[in-house]
Amino acid sequence: MRNSRNLIPAIGLCLVIIFFAMCWIVVGDSGSVVGSPSEVLGMLGALVLYATILATFANIFIAARRAHRAGSWLWFFSVIFLWPVSYIYTLAVNRDG
Repeated sequence: MRNSRNLIPAIGLCLVIIFFAMCWIVVGDSGSVVGSPSEVLGMLGALVLYATILATFANIFIAARRAHRAGSWLWFFSVIFLWPVSYIYTLAVNRDG
């Protein structure tokens, strides 16, 4: 049970890394790219984009709930307003929930 508490944050972080790597490979040094996500990244890239967004919002919710339960208002507002901090909080600071 303890390992499954960080399953959503771990999957979300993997999706973020995969998405940024995919953008780096597809877009590269081409400068400005205009178009919808499916035009620029393809259907797979667009699906990874939306899955990454949903996983990040889920992780923000989990981190905010853990910070609220711990009574730390500084972490609570930090994870809400800075999305990378939510991954740091759930995977490194408050791992047990």
